[in-house]
Amino acid sequence: MIAMRSATLSSSFASRLWQQLAIATNWPVIVAVSVLSAIGVLTIWVDSPDEGSKQLLFLAVALAAMAAVQAINYQALGRYAWALYITSILLICYTLLGAHVHLPGVRSINNVYCWISFPGFSFEPSELMKVSFVMVLAQYLRYRNNYRTLVGLLPPFALALFPMVLILRQPSLGVATLFAPTLLAMLFVAGAKIRHLLAVIAMGIALVPVFWFAHQPNIPIFRDLPQLMSDYQRANVRARFSDDPKTLRDSNFQQQQALIAAGSGGLSGKGWGNIPEGRYVPDAHNDMIFAIIGEQFGFVGSLVVLAGYIVLFAAGVEIAAATREPFGRLMAVGIVSFLASQAFLNLMVVLRLFPVTGVTLPFISSGGSSLIASFIAAGLLLNIGQNRPLVIARDSFEFD
Repeated sequence: MIAMRSATLSSSFASRLWQQLAIATNWPVIVAVSVLSAIGVLTIWVDSPDEGSKQLLFLAVALAAMAAVQAINYQALGRYAWALYITSILLICYTLLGAHVHLPGVRSINNVYCWISFPGFSFEPSELMKVSFVMVLAQYLRYRNNYRTLVGLLPPFALALFPMVLILRQPSLGVATLFAPTLLAMLFVAGAKIRHLLAVIAMGIALVPVFWFAHQPNIPIFRDLPQLMSDYQRANVRARFSDDPKTLRDSNFQQQQALIAAGSGGLSGKGWGNIPEGRYVPDAHNDMIFAIIGEQFGFVGSLVVLAGYIVLFAAGVEIAAATREPFGRLMAVGIVSFLASQAFLNLMVVLRLFPVTGVTLPFISSGGSSLIASFIAAGLLLNIGQNRPLVIARDSFEFD
């Protein structure tokens, strides 16, 4: 009897899941994510079979996480947005504290304290922070309009600035930079006034010297400020604008080799598994994975990757546009903004158009935390697309 009941419940769940997946807007997301993650596993396996095996395991966990997020209505998940945001903040603080005192699981990797290690895997709290920030900002903005004043923009910016500063202290410049475009995109869609957003952007640009010179002993006005950028990050930025042969061999070696590998693939590539230039790219299966995709599959393969992202982001924008419920609309916009900013930044780094930041390529780069966070984001998009409540009111964020 129990077995029959379990079989009935399993059949009912499978049927409901299939009906949800059959929604037209969901298929572009599913296909794009499948193509990108398959290319990622194949490429990682070529560079490092051990990492490829781990990536397959991470992919299984990521798929389970996506299914779990998709199974619960996103409005119910939104009730835990603040709890998730605070938890993410505390976990990041835990890694920062571990840089000064010995804490279980916290260790330095290249002088960076971004991970909490467990037996067999490491967890990066900043990846969880990206998802929780989108959820909590959407929750905050959903029924307010005070952000249409300059003073009313302060709370949303505080929600972004606090994790940004903490993540910069780890230090992880790349992840920290992703919060700004996401915040601006969500505020724009919510109806914040353009002149206010432009004023805030101008103030942000004016603060760049503070981030750069903070804690520099030779500049008196910045000497007593806490250090916000590491010497390693400054060296990476300087290397981007240098043609000095020694710099190209040292600080800029990874980018230089990645550009050579990506360009060597030509139009159709050298074939799967053939990466003679990619072998010289340090940690190619992580931040620089697009370079060995270009070497193996050429310009055509690179276009397939770009097409996968375009399909994914276009589907996300369509889901946001078709969702009248404000929380869902804002969350969809935030997810697309984060993933698009991350993909764009990674590609600019590989093509040596931006300094090295340590940002992964969503769904493709090696690493469990990034992959699981990306799949959770995709699961939320699917969730919003299949659970659009009827709203008997004017459209969200319409103002006279």
